[in-house]
Amino acid sequence: MVFERWATTRGVENSSVKQYRTLLTRTIEPFFGADGVRDITTAQIEGWVEWMIHHRGYKPSTLRFRFGILMSVFDWALEHGLADTNPCRPVKLPASRSRTHRDQRGEVHVPSTETVLSIIAVAPERYRCMLCVMAGCGLRLGETMGLGRDRISFADRLITVDRQVACDGDTGSGRYGRMRLRHVKWREDGEQGRRVPLPDVVAIALRRHLRDHGTWGDEELLFPNATGTGLLYPYYWYGRIWRPALAAADVDYFKPHSLRHFYAASLLSQGVPVSEVSAWLGHTSVSFTERYYAGLMPDAPDRARLAIDGALRADRLEAPGRRGGRGVRMTG
Repeated sequence: MVFERWATTRGVENSSVKQYRTLLTRTIEPFFGADGVRDITTAQIEGWVEWMIHHRGYKPSTLRFRFGILMSVFDWALEHGLADTNPCRPVKLPASRSRTHRDQRGEVHVPSTETVLSIIAVAPERYRCMLCVMAGCGLRLGETMGLGRDRISFADRLITVDRQVACDGDTGSGRYGRMRLRHVKWREDGEQGRRVPLPDVVAIALRRHLRDHGTWGDEELLFPNATGTGLLYPYYWYGRIWRPALAAADVDYFKPHSLRHFYAASLLSQGVPVSEVSAWLGHTSVSFTERYYAGLMPDAPDRARLAIDGALRADRLEAPGRRGGRGVRMTG
């Protein structure tokens, strides 16, 4: 099958292959059935887009992502002589890219400080520190699960993030689902990870956790499963830790990834340069961070006004000819 070859022969991460297969079974096969790449027409692609909008109710960002995947499949098939044309090319999506970016920003949920503190307070004691690391250092859930003692430098006040726990190990059947500890996504084995500042409040929580719970395994993981005998599974995290903590704190459900948004919002609202925030979050580009978190910098206009007011003070802006002095001569 062309889709399977495209998904598995390009050297992408197992987690991406798993995501592609899920997309195939949930979004592509239900509409196109057994049609081959040479059978699908532009009209069918347009019908598929309408189906995703009206029957599946996908948001513009989700729609564009799924459309982009199928576009890539057809490009790959065309390059390898498996298709004669790419029927996605003539199709115009109803939402512009800029609209999609605005929608993505609108989907970012930033919990309040009071909400974060209340969730941490009622979480199981063994995993309270996990929430501190996610909210205080911006680590993703899988990265926090993969945090080892040797990745923490209390002296330098830094955490190195270069690996994660992922549910994408090969099970031997050609499908992915076995838990494994691997390098972080978009990074190669042995590549240096990002270094994240370690705030004092998180350092205190980490020291307390190490004192009370120690580490597990050769990798000295701080957050193994509840029995301390293996990796922490996501389904256990969501079912036994995250959802009960939200319920106990009387907070409506939101994804734990929002703790990462809390971290970004806290830094940006204090005027930390977006380039530094981007590096600490591990984003592939500063432009992505700017686009994604543009709405999380509410005081940016105030900073801009203060900067210009300082440079062009009112007492300097007199009517032409009323004061002497020479300007800067621009030559070109």
